[in-house]
Amino acid sequence: MAISYFFGAAAGGFVLMAAIGIQALVALFSSIPLARRRKKECPDFDLKRAYRRITQVTILVSVLIIVITALVIRFTSTAPAVGYLFGMILAFVMSWKRMSPNNAQNQKGFEEAYADCYPSSDRSPDDASLEDPEDSANQHQ
Repeated sequence: MAISYFFGAAAGGFVLMAAIGIQALVALFSSIPLARRRKKECPDFDLKRAYRRITQVTILVSVLIIVITALVIRFTSTAPAVGYLFGMILAFVMSWKRMSPNNAQNQKGFEEAYADCYPSSDRSPDDASLEDPEDSANQHQ
């Protein structure tokens, strides 16, 4: 019976870490270097806003993971607690390559999540139409 609890808790720890825990680690290990890189490439990039968002994600997810882990350790016996921690470690090891700032998925996700940190472009027709709808209508005629 203890073996089934071990594997059940391992699955739970794996799912928890894979679903939300890895997001905090990606924010730390990938988003910070990507934000610094974007600041060098685009001096008007709002680095403070990006850092605030990275900090918020990291803190919220870390608190959630710590609370759930403390509850699991406190209210379960040894086998499920060890299984839970094993599942979390396994998810971390399997996602190690995903935490690189050179990962294409991270770069695409960063561009989407931090798009509001870039300055607005005067050349983009989408930005111009937001500022003055009549100019946009005249340009299309």
